[in-house]
Order: sequence, then structure tokens, then C-alpha cells
Amino acid sequence: MRFGESPRAVALLLAVLALCGCAPSRVLLAGPEGDRAERFFSGLSDLVVFPVKASFSGIADPVARSPVPFVAGVNASSPEAETLGLYDPLGRGVAFLANDGRRLAISRGPAADLAGFRGAAPLDAGPVSLARILSGAPGYAVAAAAEAARHEDGAWSLSDGRQTLRSDPGRRFLAGAEYRVPGMRVTVDYPGRESADPPERIVLSVRGAKFTLRRDPE
Repeated sequence: MRFGESPRAVALLLAVLALCGCAPSRVLLAGPEGDRAERFFSGLSDLVVFPVKASFSGIADPVARSPVPFVAGVNASSPEAETLGLYDPLGRGVAFLANDGRRLAISRGPAADLAGFRGAAPLDAGPVSLARILSGAPGYAVAAAAEAARHEDGAWSLSDGRQTLRSDPGRRFLAGAEYRVPGMRVTVDYPGRESADPPERIVLSVRGAKFTLRRDPE
């Protein structure tokens, strides 16, 4: 039988194909589960207790350049008073990020020229916390109107205009995030994370460059 002779057969075939196709990768949440997802992500920020001090060793993998080792340290008395320093393996300062809860000011260190860092303009990033991101928590406060979803593996996600957060499949901790700041998107992953404790490894990707950090023992 030709399809042109039986529109009903065509409709039936399309229905079968639809049923056999892949299920949606995520389901938007509303009601009680949506509320639980929002509370889960909101509560993650409370796990980070200020002041925060931590050091990291890492590898920078710039675009079209060889990987470069570095060390980093964050010192934050509050989310509105944070400093992140980047240093070469000899401990010489390359760049410093100062966050006042509204703007990220970026300054050059003594070893900036040797590292090829020419400087960068300030970023009006809004109320983001670098210490919380490096501690494995959301960088921004969770917005009340954020969109919650459940993924095929059971993980939750929450998305608003500034950030998209995703949990592990067991919904125990933050597994990764994407932050949208003026002119760029920053992706953060916590590979190998197994608990809500500060992650041992952090991978940040921005504009094609990748930075892998390993938290030093306290």
C-alpha cells in the first residue's frame, strides 16, 4: 500500500516512530519536586563558611599554546571581599582578581610579562562569589524564578539568567555549573567529586581555554 493512499497509515507510522525515539533528555519540574530542587541548590551556598582561605596547584591550557603550570590562592572574608591570586611555579604573582560583590577588578602582578598576561578590563559580574565556586557551591544566589529540571540520570538542574546549576545523579552536591557574565560564559566542573565537601579538582573553561585546579591539603 502506498502512503499517499492511506493518510491514517502515515499517521500511525509517525506515532510508532515517535514512541520508539529517544526520551526527552530532561523534564521540567513544577510543584513539590520543583520546590525541593530549588531548596537543594539554595542550601548549597550555606555549606560555605566564611572566611575562606585555600590554595591550589593547576595547569592552564590556553588556546593554541602549550599548557602552563601555575599556583593559585583565594582569600575571602566575605562574598563581598574576595581576592584570588594567580602565581607562576616560583610563586611570583601573575594576576590578581579582587571581587567586591559587584565587579571583578583584574590587575597585573610582577610576573605578568613573563607569563604573557597583558591585563584585562574589569567585569561587572554582579554578586558572584569566587570562594563559593572554588568550594563547590553556586556562585550566585539562587533566583526564585529559576527553571528546575530532572535529567535522565536523575540529576537536578536549575537555570536562571546568570547561572545553570546541575547536581550529581544522587542529588547530594553540585556537580557543575555554567555562569553567564558580560561577554563570556564560564563552565565549571568538579570531576571525581563524591561528597559535598570542597572538591579536590576543579575544571574551568572560558573562551576555549581550560584551567584545571587541584586543591592543596589544608
